Amino acid sequence: MFDMAIHNTEDANVDVEATYRALREQITRFSGGSGPGCGAATFGHMMGGYDAGYYGYLWAKSFSADMYATRFTKDGITNAQTGMDYRREILCPGGSIDASVGLERFLGRAPSSAAFLESIGVANSQ
Repeated sequence: MFDMAIHNTEDANVDVEATYRALREQITRFSGGSGPGCGAATFGHMMGGYDAGYYGYLWAKSFSADMYATRFTKDGITNAQTGMDYRREILCPGGSIDASVGLERFLGRAPSSAAFLESIGVANSQ
């Protein structure tokens, strides 16, 4: 939310610290400042030029939650066939195929963000 608030302005005129404080209070429900200095600067990913790349981590978490919920929870974490499928479809190809191809092969369907959203408390299990 913070990165979208500071990067989605029409005139690039934004009070970064005020935006950070307001969102911090809204999200965490803690009132008061973020302490001495600029709280926004403590999140280096946003202020150091890596803001867009940070979402790569979230995609990885989304895919791993989907794989875990779909295969490892269902089949069992020690299921040899599931482990071999993971090895064959995800690990072995490395960068030789598009990661989405191996992911779909392993899952047996297109990926879903449902397990990830549930894991972070944004969605309920169905």
